[in-house]
Amino acid sequence: MLHKYISEIDKLREILVNEEKEYRLLSELPAGRAYVQFEGRFMGKDVVWNMCLFTMDEYALSHKVTDDPQQFIDIKNENDTYSIDIGLNIRQIDLAAIERTIIMVRKYKRLRIGRHEYGARSKTQ
Repeated sequence: MLHKYISEIDKLREILVNEEKEYRLLSELPAGRAYVQFEGRFMGKDVVWNMCLFTMDEYALSHKVTDDPQQFIDIKNENDTYSIDIGLNIRQIDLAAIERTIIMVRKYKRLRIGRHEYGARSKTQ
């Protein structure tokens, strides 16, 4: 008996087609933190992004930050599973914030493993 290997990207594509969605929202909204899965490209290949999107206030509850924290993107890869944590200087996570962030991740061609900070709270709120 042959078992066909189904990749993580194929599983997500099937779920999204069945649910008629562009991404999987795994959290209740509005919130200070939201978990989302979506398809994208990274270093020339199709991947499933497992994203945790934070407001900076929510992130500061469990991480040490400065008085004027920078927004960030933090990408990790473990066994071909890609996680991306993103901290934004916004008051709450809602569908519009999620959709804008997915577009940003999909369009940004120079993403790389590691943490990358940008902007300051006082300049972005």
